[in-house]
Amino acid sequence: LADAQAEIDAMEPPELYVLDRTQSEGAASYQADSERMDSIADVFPAMFFLVAALVALTTMTRMVENERIEIGTYKALGYGTGTIACKYLAYAGAASVTGAVIGIAVLSQILPYIVMRAYAIIYAVPAPPLPLPIQPGAALLSGGLGVGVTLLCTWFAVVSSLRETPSRLMLPRPPKAGKRILLEHVGPLWRRMSFSWKVTCRNIFRYKRRFLMTIIGISGCTALMLVGFGLHDSIWDIIDNQFGTIQHYNTVVSLNANATDEDLESVRRTLREHDATELTRVDVQNMQVVGTDDTDPLSVQVIVPQEASALTDVITFRERVGHNPVAFDDDAVLVTEKAAARLGLHVGDELTLYRQDGMGNATGGGARARITGIVENYVGNMVYVGPEAWRQAAAQDDGMDAELAYRTTYAVTPDGQRARDDLSAALREVPHLSTVGFSAISIETYSTMLSSINLIVVVLIVSAAALAFIVLYNLTNINIGERVREIATLKVLGFTRGEVNAYIFREIAILSLVGDLFGLALGTWLEGFVITTVEVDVVMFGRIIHPLSYLYAFLLTLVFSAVVVLAMRGRLDRVDMVESLKSVD
Repeated sequence: LADAQAEIDAMEPPELYVLDRTQSEGAASYQADSERMDSIADVFPAMFFLVAALVALTTMTRMVENERIEIGTYKALGYGTGTIACKYLAYAGAASVTGAVIGIAVLSQILPYIVMRAYAIIYAVPAPPLPLPIQPGAALLSGGLGVGVTLLCTWFAVVSSLRETPSRLMLPRPPKAGKRILLEHVGPLWRRMSFSWKVTCRNIFRYKRRFLMTIIGISGCTALMLVGFGLHDSIWDIIDNQFGTIQHYNTVVSLNANATDEDLESVRRTLREHDATELTRVDVQNMQVVGTDDTDPLSVQVIVPQEASALTDVITFRERVGHNPVAFDDDAVLVTEKAAARLGLHVGDELTLYRQDGMGNATGGGARARITGIVENYVGNMVYVGPEAWRQAAAQDDGMDAELAYRTTYAVTPDGQRARDDLSAALREVPHLSTVGFSAISIETYSTMLSSINLIVVVLIVSAAALAFIVLYNLTNINIGERVREIATLKVLGFTRGEVNAYIFREIAILSLVGDLFGLALGTWLEGFVITTVEVDVVMFGRIIHPLSYLYAFLLTLVFSAVVVLAMRGRLDRVDMVESLKSVD
């Protein structure tokens, strides 16, 4: 006991490190998640304000067109542009302010609740009592922008009409002159089209404003839905790709620094007794890496295998684009894609590895190594170094050990909770055991954390559905209102109910289909932008939108269009032939 006490007294006291809140893993993760939500909040409101502007512009333009005779009368009586515009600005302002108040009062309670429920899966988020507090600044900004966009569109619609003289305003706007469309020049196709299809094609290109607004509105709806489905695909692909395609081992056993060769052999023997295969010894170190442009250091895990060929049995080294295999041998230095992008590194560039102290700061003179490949990886930032490449790099820094102990073992073990429990119990008997990790537990943890994204996807889809319904309903209603006399003429000429419906709704179907296709292209770009915006340093999201997601976004938009068509059939049935055909003179 006396000798042991003397030995303890001779030991140097351990270094103590004080971490502030920015270096706490939990606080840093919550901060990163909050910043990701801020990034999303910077993107999606622009889509909603764009659609709101389109709806407001279309609605107020139609309202001004309906009252052009009154506007002409006011102008003839001497009323100024501002005085006349105030009538319509007051109407638009009242409607938009009412909508803003309702939206702030209702959605400020629903959306934050959904987000808090989503993050409560990961963090201990306190649930404040309802009603939730409303931030005055955010409420005034969002409401002000909504009202401002509506008033601006109203002013544009009124002023564009007031440019005409009173004598022209007091007469109905003459119909646009018919024009030959591009399709008419395709003789064989045009001659084989029926009369109704020819009229449909001409009407689509005749009303260019309605054409563009329908395309833009439907495109925005489809794009938002595709972003929602794409987010789901990209985040869940982390689990499927990382723990299925890239990483083949499912068990990690690590010993501490006091472990001996006998302890390492005991680990291998225990693993084999429990039917483990592909045993691979590696050395894992937390280090800092700096690129060639003196970028900020990035924390990485440097993994050095005892045998380079053994590591390729448990990890697939390949490029993400094209899935071309990447060679790994004794002289290889491979960097994962996310780390390479963060540091601006490419194959052939030189990186510098630094040891890391307890505070996570880089120490030592650093060891330089040349990158031989960049590999696909989704969880964590890794640098895979061959044994010979490590020895050459470690020789540049006196604090690095050129000869490693390889105290970590990767293994493929039988699946099942019972098998994992038995293996854990057996490994606990091994001296100097540090950690035992199973991929199944990591997968379960990630699945629980990522399930929060499902609520966000639901919010995006519901919002996109509401946008689609509002845009289509508004434009279809205006379309029918502008063509009441035309519809009545068709009825007088003996067109059946189905033929009249097809005459009008065929245009909506075609425009919805075209807007749907444009929306898929727009959504692909927008999803890529969102994914790269919300990513954090230690995770790379999937970059592929699944074919089913494209199909769901495409079909759901068409379903919303069909619902609008069904809702507007009664409007066509109520068109009165006698009243609609009366002269306006």
